[in-house]
Amino acid sequence: MLFQDLKAFVTVIESASLTKAAHTLCLTQSAVSRRIQHLEETLGEALFDRTTRPPVPTAMGHRIYEKAVELLRDAEHLLSIPKENATPSGRFRLGLTQIVADAVVFDVVTRMREQLPNLELQVITDWSTELERLMLLGELDAATLMLPAANSPPTALAAQLITTLDILVVQSKRNPLVSTPAAINSLAASEWVLNPKGCGYRAALEAAMGGQGQALKLAVDTHGASVQMRMVAAGMGLGLIPAKLLPGIAYADELAIVDISDFQLKMGVWLTHSRQPGNLRLANELLAAGIAEGLR
Repeated sequence: MLFQDLKAFVTVIESASLTKAAHTLCLTQSAVSRRIQHLEETLGEALFDRTTRPPVPTAMGHRIYEKAVELLRDAEHLLSIPKENATPSGRFRLGLTQIVADAVVFDVVTRMREQLPNLELQVITDWSTELERLMLLGELDAATLMLPAANSPPTALAAQLITTLDILVVQSKRNPLVSTPAAINSLAASEWVLNPKGCGYRAALEAAMGGQGQALKLAVDTHGASVQMRMVAAGMGLGLIPAKLLPGIAYADELAIVDISDFQLKMGVWLTHSRQPGNLRLANELLAAGIAEGLR
């Protein structure tokens, strides 16, 4: 009832006419008058000076009008949230795995800001395990997950496979550490430059070596593909990099691919979001398209 009273009050002020307001609201003039009178009774204040013709808002009426406009706008946004055909607005909480963020975050954010100017983007980067946990808790609206090709996200989440990445083992072209082709157990003698623990393809590499009774020797663990590849190019250790990202990475011409005869690592990049996206449906679609293009 308060919502309807406020809407009638705002419409009368903006129309500067009870007749025009009634036409806009598809109500009779008496119905509009009753709503304004009910609002005045609720607030305990006169909102119009009825000694003038036409009545004009009082000082209190102007103050109530300013707040009413905000409340109605917020109420309309609230009512649009569950509607999938509504224009995305409000906050969009997005989680990206580090490798995806490195490849696409600038272009994706730029495109979404251009096409969805009323959307506030909040972007975090983390490992897939943490992003999946936050998604299941409802603390993120969408997130990319990087999983071994045979795995898929929890069924509680809506999920779309964006692409599958071939993960390459690389070394310094100038100062190679291993001969190629090589077997996975022969790499145990070499040091590695990798992401910190929590990285999906580091975990897969450790599992593959463990299956051969070998342990991973770490030279450096650090975030950032460009930093890692610079260290690998300098001969500090072997590294891992998605094949699709290698051509655009710094120092790519100083790296050599190591052919592993008994080890092949493929990682699926998934976009997950709530099964009830509401007015964020279009945001999810633009995000999926942007990530697919960035990783193409």
